[in-house]
Amino acid sequence: MDAFFASVELLRYPQLKGLAVVIGGGRRRVDEIIRAQYADLPLSEIPASAFPLLKDYVGRGVITTATYAARQFGVGSAMGMMKAARLAPHALVLPVDFEEVRKYSRWFKSIIREVAPLVEDRGVDEVYIDFTDVPGGQREGGRVLARLLQKSIQQQTGLTCSIGVAPNKLIAKMASE
Repeated sequence: MDAFFASVELLRYPQLKGLAVVIGGGRRRVDEIIRAQYADLPLSEIPASAFPLLKDYVGRGVITTATYAARQFGVGSAMGMMKAARLAPHALVLPVDFEEVRKYSRWFKSIIREVAPLVEDRGVDEVYIDFTDVPGGQREGGRVLARLLQKSIQQQTGLTCSIGVAPNKLIAKMASE
């Protein structure tokens, strides 16, 4: 899945699309505070200015992921929040919502299992799929089925994903990057 944790948050807060946003920093429930402050508004209408800035972060947390806009500043996964604050001080900070991430993880995996029952789960946002015995799985080396899965996942969940088609896991992983 592409920038999975950030993509899940952008589905909840679409007004943040295109902005530099980092996900992580510990277990602070910033979104609960924001929701209480803007209880009369749907999540999608909470102004971007309501979210905390990375430059104001204090602590020893790390970034789980970042939007592509934040990555342009050199911010990336597993980077310390304080270092990231020097690179992208005006990026917005959101904590990880593990419930929401798990929900979307189960959802995209169920879509895959409808098409290809032989799936190796490699974490919340990554799977290996065996197309060998799937009808049409060998057409164009599996690329047709891969495109079908990408389209289905995007239409049903709103999330995008990268798929690498190859004869083994190592090359498939490299091809998906």
